[in-house]
Amino acid sequence: MAIQYTPIDLINKISNNNYSYTTHRVKKVTETDTSVEKLQDKSESFRKKLQKLKRYTSGGISKDMLETQLTDFLKSYNDMNESAESVTNKDIQKQITKLEKLFTDNEKDLKKIGVEKVNGRYTLNSKTFEKAKDKNIDTLLIGHDSFINKADKIMRNLDDTAGNAVYSTVTHNTSTTTKYEDLDLAYASYATLASSSILTLEKCNAFVQSGNVSDAIVQESIHDSLNFLASSTNIILRISPEKSGSVKQYYELCLENKDKLAKVGLNFDSDNKQMTLDSTVDMTTSDYKSAFNELFGANAAFGTELSAYCKNMVNDILKTSKIGVSIIDEQI
Repeated sequence: MAIQYTPIDLINKISNNNYSYTTHRVKKVTETDTSVEKLQDKSESFRKKLQKLKRYTSGGISKDMLETQLTDFLKSYNDMNESAESVTNKDIQKQITKLEKLFTDNEKDLKKIGVEKVNGRYTLNSKTFEKAKDKNIDTLLIGHDSFINKADKIMRNLDDTAGNAVYSTVTHNTSTTTKYEDLDLAYASYATLASSSILTLEKCNAFVQSGNVSDAIVQESIHDSLNFLASSTNIILRISPEKSGSVKQYYELCLENKDKLAKVGLNFDSDNKQMTLDSTVDMTTSDYKSAFNELFGANAAFGTELSAYCKNMVNDILKTSKIGVSIIDEQI
């Protein structure tokens, strides 16, 4: 959820932070554990060799073919074991350890058929295997409690564990700093002032319509707000359209309402993009009241649209979508 600021609060925060705003974000990314991924490739190859031996039946294949299958099986196991060394996942290492223990527990029976461990790798001694008795081979490869069946069970667990561990969600804390020019803050401030002036004028409309504008305080409030709107407009119309497309819309809206603005004392020079206040205009005339109501009355299109353009300018200039904040309206 975006952090909320009033325009003034955001402008002050940027100003007090050396004309910059730092956005802190928490980003969750799904990452692939490449070491586990490589292990999966090796374990898949090992499982294929294991499955061939699991299908063994006494006398079902020649001894030469069985020797080839056993040699491939051991080589694939060695390759998988080497790949597992770089894996840090404890659950995977637990299954690798179980498999190594299975080899150790069956060391005597394996040696009877020529399976030996040399320099940390298992190999098949051809001469020993050639002399191996069928019953010794059958003990390792046939039956529910056989070596090969237990290895298959461990490998199923290893594959499941690796499948769960290969992808993980990692949280990254990032920060991005957006820099501003002092002119950016000035423009945003004047857009905010224009919007606040419109809001004040909307509050004053009831006094204007009632004809109760003889009070000096009410007159001063209206004149001040109209003057703030005029001076803000003069600055706003200097903003480059590249900074905000709402500048052009602001200008066009003032141009469309030029006659009404003049009736309340706001003279708009469209050629020079200047607005000035004539404070001598009589506030009690019907023309003044009507124009004021159409400009600043409740839900008046001019005031509503001009305020929206001001807010858009603040968002564009301060890059609120980029820095992850949202602007909330000032309350008067």
